[in-house]
Amino acid sequence: MASTEVAPAFAIFRAQVYAQVAKIPSGRVSTYGAIARAIPCPPGIDPLAYRRIRARWVGYALKSCPPGLPWWRVVNSRGGISPRPGFGPQLQRLLLAEEGVPTGPEGNVDLELHRWIPQAGEPHHPPGPPLEDGGSQDEH
Repeated sequence: MASTEVAPAFAIFRAQVYAQVAKIPSGRVSTYGAIARAIPCPPGIDPLAYRRIRARWVGYALKSCPPGLPWWRVVNSRGGISPRPGFGPQLQRLLLAEEGVPTGPEGNVDLELHRWIPQAGEPHHPPGPPLEDGGSQDEH
C-alpha cells in the first residue's frame, strides 16, 4: 500500500479515536488498545497489519488531539502514563488526580478500579467493575 493511501485511512481512524476518547467518563480511564479494538479497520488497510499497529495509532492520534478532548484518560495496558509531547507524566497524573483517579507509587492507575471499556456503536458505557481482563498484545 502506498503511503498516500494511509493518510485518508488514518484521518478516518483519528476521528473515531477522538469520538471514543470523548466518551470516557470523568474518574475513569481506558487503554490505547481498548480504544483501538472498538474501532474497525479503516478501508484500504490490511486487517492483520492494522491489528498489530492499532494501539500505536491511537497514541499517534492523541498527540495532535483537539483542545478539550480528555486525552489524559488514556493510559497504557498496565495503567501507565505515557507523556504527552511537551509535558512530562506529571501533567497527566495531576489531571487524573483532579478527577479522583490516583496513581500508585509506580505512577500507574489501578485499572481494576478505574478501567472504562469502550463499546463500538454505543454512546456510553457506565462506570462499574471492569468488563475485560488484563491487557492485550496490541495495547500500547
